[in-house]
Amino acid sequence: MRKVFQVIPLGGCGEIGMNLTLWCVDDSYYFVDCGTLFADEHHPGMDLIFPSLDCLRERGIKPTAWLITHGHEDHIGALPYVYEEFPAPIYTTLFTAELIKEKFRGLERPAPDIHVWQVWQRTAFRNAAVTPFPVNHSIPDACGLYFETKYGNLLHTGDYRIDRSAPEGSMTLDNLTRVTAGRETLLMTADSTNVFVPGTDREEQQIATNLVKIFADVRGRVVVATFASNIWRVKSAFHAARASGRKVVLLGRSLLRNYDISKKLGLMSEFEEGLVVGQEELKLLQPSEVCVICTGTQGEVFSGANRLAFGSLDSLRLDGDDLVILSARAIPGNEKSIGILINQFWRIGCRVITGKEAEVHVSGHGYAQDLMDSIALVKPKYFMPLHGEFRNLVHHIRLANKAGVPPESCHLVENGDVLTIAPDALGVIDRWDVGRDFVGSDRVISGSADVLRNRVMLAKNGIVEISFVVDSTLSRMLDEAKIAVRGVNVSADRVSDALKSSFRSLMRAQRKGAWTPESLSEELRIAVRRELEADVGYKCVVSLFVHRI
Repeated sequence: MRKVFQVIPLGGCGEIGMNLTLWCVDDSYYFVDCGTLFADEHHPGMDLIFPSLDCLRERGIKPTAWLITHGHEDHIGALPYVYEEFPAPIYTTLFTAELIKEKFRGLERPAPDIHVWQVWQRTAFRNAAVTPFPVNHSIPDACGLYFETKYGNLLHTGDYRIDRSAPEGSMTLDNLTRVTAGRETLLMTADSTNVFVPGTDREEQQIATNLVKIFADVRGRVVVATFASNIWRVKSAFHAARASGRKVVLLGRSLLRNYDISKKLGLMSEFEEGLVVGQEELKLLQPSEVCVICTGTQGEVFSGANRLAFGSLDSLRLDGDDLVILSARAIPGNEKSIGILINQFWRIGCRVITGKEAEVHVSGHGYAQDLMDSIALVKPKYFMPLHGEFRNLVHHIRLANKAGVPPESCHLVENGDVLTIAPDALGVIDRWDVGRDFVGSDRVISGSADVLRNRVMLAKNGIVEISFVVDSTLSRMLDEAKIAVRGVNVSADRVSDALKSSFRSLMRAQRKGAWTPESLSEELRIAVRRELEADVGYKCVVSLFVHRI
């Protein structure tokens, strides 16, 4: 058995999202998080992206355990798609466990083996022990992990922020102090999302106070759009609604699901019965008595915010007295869809407030000073940034240097790099081939398969379909070809001319009787595509069928 302590990120080092990191201690592999990215217009027909696990299949690697830090999609979204092939006990906190169970149920996947641990509960595994500790974040029950091995200790922050009056009841910095007390930390891995934002962020309590003031000045309805998982923001909106004498209507399936989980776990117990009402009760309320909390901050087509903006909700129509608050940051890549949503709200007469106009949002990720304070407190021997684009990782190392970690003790690691830190600190000693897999219509599609490549080609280049009949000798076309042109800037007549000229050329180039239907079809397809490429400037998809009588 080899003696080694390694860290191998497969996702989240080079992009924001899709987090998955392996901690290897001798022959044990601990899989930390398993997240997704939302697909964009470059991946037509796809919904989600997650790290390919082909590199694990090739090496026969299976997890000793899954260690999940919190319940955001970029940390749990891929679990239902990979767990059956890579089963192992899942260790996580209670709220996260409930979200994972819902994901498996929603996709009709077999229930996973989940072990709910309490924060500060040290759990012993083979070759290691793990202590989850609470961190401030934009979702309940987020935790960092303190990983003890015979080679040394690793502190992983998970996604975190610093909130000095945190709704969680404790502050990240205090918890970092507690978990590292009396222990040396060999390696610290940390969230890099907000490395470029200077200073420190506001507190959630400030957002709640600001919402109270904003609600008080609105004559009509107030709509608060936020992430369904941000229970702290939902509670802040509840507080403002109660202070202004409003009832709350919840819109969005995921929001309703998370609210029910929060009630079941006691996170909503401070609010009296009767604050939340159903849509059917809206007709009994004046506009000034209504607060709507909904999903859709990223402009999602079927979200609550989108339905309100485009008037597809019969029980609730907004007007010029109403205020819409987008209480979330724009995820990179979603700016266009968010702009469409905001413009539509203005078009129907609503006023819109975002984090640019007022303090209505606080990030779930620490700012630059918060990150430096955390590193200076932990005092790790080595530092490795995670959860960020490449530029984020580079800048986080610069912050670590300012916080006291020498440049030679910082490791810039990308997806697939194998970082060896013990028994000897060798740095990156190997690299695994890593890729991406996709989810479309709840089915996994390998990134190495032709499906996505063909879809992209069809979307970008269009398709020309040709079908025609030839005689028994394959030397004479018997009728006009049937031609369909989709997404290509050529006419059917031009395709017909290209087909006929290509056919004549092939007949001259090869003796009669030497063709088969298959070889003739393929040679014609290539020849027609070459002619059309000269016209349109790119290789369109040509599908050609030869029928012999």
